[in-house]
Amino acid sequence: MTAAEPSGPRRGALEPRIWIPVVGVLVAAVVALAVLLVVNSGDEAPVTVVCEPGTPGCELRQPVHWHADFALYIRGERYDFNQERFISDEEDELTENVHIHNPRHNVVHVHREGTTWREFFTSLGFELTDRCLKTPEGEEYCTSGAERLSFVLNGAKLDGLAFQDITDIDRALISFGPETDEELLAQYELVTDEACIVSLLCMERVPPEGIEEEPCAGRSECN
Repeated sequence: MTAAEPSGPRRGALEPRIWIPVVGVLVAAVVALAVLLVVNSGDEAPVTVVCEPGTPGCELRQPVHWHADFALYIRGERYDFNQERFISDEEDELTENVHIHNPRHNVVHVHREGTTWREFFTSLGFELTDRCLKTPEGEEYCTSGAERLSFVLNGAKLDGLAFQDITDIDRALISFGPETDEELLAQYELVTDEACIVSLLCMERVPPEGIEEEPCAGRSECN
């Protein structure tokens, strides 16, 4: 005669009321994965979500105050960002997340973590991917044949930079043309290294009179 099965749950088994929330979590994870696959499917570039303060989800990108040096070369000529259309001031910022100020139009000010180089260039009227650059003037430069879009970040040549986050004291070169690796590194050497001055991380290089005229200097948040 077979002994009756115990009426309670088997050892090592979850009770039904415990399985319910577990199943719910798994379903939510599957739905989230499906959304990511739809958004980033195919050969299209990943969607860049520009986070404006006060919008839902913006709190996921925490406020920061970072600075980075950059330069753009097109066929050996350095692009001039010392133009009024690119410069933000404390009363008129092109975007709150990332911008450049006088007098250092070669230094990016970043105010939201997760800000990519693509987001920065978009704020200035450019279109940047890891293969193509389109200027505000409407000229497009894409990797093809002997000419290519190249990137150097902190001394290392990268296959892509557009979707890289800008971080504190970065030095970035974006260059289009037929340059060799040696020529690219020579261009990179011309990228300034003044971000640490604006971030007050190299006090020995801060001018004796200070940098009071630099909007949004230091590492605290600006108002």
